[in-house]
Amino acid sequence: MDCIQPLYKLFSTTTGYRWVIEGDIRGCFDAIPHDKLLSEVARRVADTKVLKLIKSFLKSGLMEGQTFAPTEEGTPQGGIASPLLANIYLHKLDEWYFARYGAPDMDVDRNAYVAWRRKRTRGKPLAATQMFRYADDWIVAVRGTKAQAQAIKEEFKHFLQEEMGLELSEEKTSITHITDGFDFLGYHIFRNEKPSDQKAVGVFVQPTAKGLKRMKLKIKLMTTRKALNDDYVRKIEAINAATRGWANYYRAVNPTMAFQELDRYVRLRLRKWLEKKHQIGPEQVRRQYMYRQTGPKGGTVEFAAQDVDEKWVWRYRTVQTRLSYHRPSFKRNWPNPYLKKVKSEQYILPTLKTLWGGYREAPTYEVNRREVLKRAGGVCERCGRATKLTVHHKHRVKRGKRSLKQADHRTEMLIALCGPCHAMEHKAENVSRIKTRNRKARQARE
Repeated sequence: MDCIQPLYKLFSTTTGYRWVIEGDIRGCFDAIPHDKLLSEVARRVADTKVLKLIKSFLKSGLMEGQTFAPTEEGTPQGGIASPLLANIYLHKLDEWYFARYGAPDMDVDRNAYVAWRRKRTRGKPLAATQMFRYADDWIVAVRGTKAQAQAIKEEFKHFLQEEMGLELSEEKTSITHITDGFDFLGYHIFRNEKPSDQKAVGVFVQPTAKGLKRMKLKIKLMTTRKALNDDYVRKIEAINAATRGWANYYRAVNPTMAFQELDRYVRLRLRKWLEKKHQIGPEQVRRQYMYRQTGPKGGTVEFAAQDVDEKWVWRYRTVQTRLSYHRPSFKRNWPNPYLKKVKSEQYILPTLKTLWGGYREAPTYEVNRREVLKRAGGVCERCGRATKLTVHHKHRVKRGKRSLKQADHRTEMLIALCGPCHAMEHKAENVSRIKTRNRKARQARE
């Protein structure tokens, strides 16, 4: 996430970065010259035995079936040292970029930094840039005009070709405006400048359309006619493993819309798979293979089955994934969301736990609420309907009138109601409140 999270602040409406150069090196791993690569390694490694071993690794050749192919250039993809060697070679591109476009260190030479900054303000001939590279994938954010971005692209092309022996792909290297969005490391980054289409103004990072399409294809292959003999419980577990892993990868950005789309697709494919497997219709699938969860998640109808230990296995919905936004610039020492040793609860901003807000803030109410939902068993305690339930106070808790300890959250004073019954209860309260107000008004006039 080190290459993605800075883009939230970089492409905000106040920084001025509008254009993005999406760089792509044609056949990067296959086109690295061996002599130049060994020269770069020799800048840091003086041991001749290690250099000779690396050269032997590069010149070892490849086996394509029964045919031996010599390797005159490039690092063999899939090799143990290939990513490291490619990164060492591309570090030369980083050094050239920072020598030509990088900002001087303000703490070391403040005057040089101020001079660099003045030459790159709005309206000046030079454009401010920031480069992000991860292996052979890189982008350059440009604060300037599109013509300036085009000139920078040509300089990158010339350096890669003349100094490094690599070629910039004209087909895949493009200059994109941030409002149109671009793909980088499996993420689609864009900025919305108008509060339209039910989207807020700001920078958003979402899974790419290609990534979502690949995930759908994987689910499709798991639910084809060739897999009709698979066990139902094992099928749910396999789909859960795939969707949960994919959702956890994107949980630190803005993936809600993609998660919803994937959940709808998985639900459709699993239903179609059961229809073909048992030769039944969609209504029979709903009655025989979809169940209503009870307890705190009561009211959800989902695919489920019991394993050999009679333990329920429910289909995992990606929208249930706890999102954890990594914002080091917002809070110092903010924990990284991908470190396993850090609990996800630490990412939640602190709230006033002692403030009674009507639902989740009261610890006593939280415990008793679960007991009431468990007692109801997914059935409305007023009309007997099996549907999603809401816990209702038999006696109204007036905010500001009672303290947290005085609030009546006993289980016998709580009742689990369905939506219509809950609405009727509040409607009766409103009618009673209006009558009381009118009666007091009449008494005041008399």
